[in-house]
Amino acid sequence: MFSTGQRISLITSERTLTFTIDEPFMPFTKSVVLLRRGTLSCRMIPLTVGPSSPNEPPPPCHPTYEEDNQLYEDEPDDPQAQAQRSALWEAHFRRLSTECFESEKMAYEHRVLQGTAISRLLLTGAMIPPDERAIQPPAIVLEYVPDAVSLRDDADLYTTLAQVIDSFSTYSVCHTEIHRNNILFTPREHPNRAFAIEFGCAAVREDEDDGSWETTRVFWNDGRRFRRLLQEKGIAIEVKEELPVA
Repeated sequence: MFSTGQRISLITSERTLTFTIDEPFMPFTKSVVLLRRGTLSCRMIPLTVGPSSPNEPPPPCHPTYEEDNQLYEDEPDDPQAQAQRSALWEAHFRRLSTECFESEKMAYEHRVLQGTAISRLLLTGAMIPPDERAIQPPAIVLEYVPDAVSLRDDADLYTTLAQVIDSFSTYSVCHTEIHRNNILFTPREHPNRAFAIEFGCAAVREDEDDGSWETTRVFWNDGRRFRRLLQEKGIAIEVKEELPVA
């Protein structure tokens, strides 16, 4: 879908911007590309499919596909049934992309941590496909952090990041998917910044009362998940100070 040097356009509520693709990241179905506009480099996530979730239909020749067809009383060689199933998957992907876009957008709009523990949100909008299509995929354009690497052995940064992750829920956000590949450190050789990415499945507080949000916070417990990652690396930390609530 994307290729190096390709130009793509994004439409926002105020204007249309054109970017050049410097690097598309694999797999394309997860749709993360490195963009350039003048001297600005950034990451774009056109959420045609949630980048953190597989959510892909089994191929027609896969045994699971045949079993599902039988379960739903579809004949494997019935073209109409196959078309209906494909349409259902398309509807599912569309719904999923919208949900991921809204979650990531709302999470990053809690700007107090942008540029430190999370990437800066540059703009949101929709990608204009190069050919005529009925759907313009929602897209998020984020700060590009070069030379970043996943989990490193740096106790000071771990402690600071653990405090920040503990504070997510006080800013009405639960990441819900903390793992070793979305905790990054930069620069690679002598890191001085740790940050989290991928908020496409975040739980964001909207109209929940205090009791309901506390249940959500305890259930996801991003800080506990982060500490478990560290324990797997043989690292134990204790955070004694709470970050102030905004």
